[in-house]
Amino acid sequence: MRILIAVVAVMLAGCASTAISVRDAKPVSADEIYAFQSKPSGESGKITVVRDSGAVGSGCDIVVYVDGRKAAKIGTGQRVTFYLPPGSPNIGAGLAGSGLCAGAAIRTIAATAHSGKESLYRISGDMAGFYIGPYVDYN
Repeated sequence: MRILIAVVAVMLAGCASTAISVRDAKPVSADEIYAFQSKPSGESGKITVVRDSGAVGSGCDIVVYVDGRKAAKIGTGQRVTFYLPPGSPNIGAGLAGSGLCAGAAIRTIAATAHSGKESLYRISGDMAGFYIGPYVDYN
């Protein structure tokens, strides 16, 4: 019995999403992007969100929110870019759909949009859930 528990624990420990580079992530299709696609008048910056690839959570799409507004639906291994005025918008991520893909709270972070620059954020996941945070290039 102890061997079975150890095997299950090792298998679960390896169940995490896999970081993907921004250039390797596929763009979200235009019909799954709902807002923030036009550059605002005056100064603006870009915020790009990349979702990890891998099996964890692959059956559920995630909705990205910008300042509480539904902005895009993102699948595993995808990226989406939003155009925003300079500032500190809240970026959120929540599960889309129903059934197994419902019920989790929307997780948010304070992001930063810099004039003329791109800020990168990453959605990752493991057996405990999904997370949104700053993007780190592991490659």
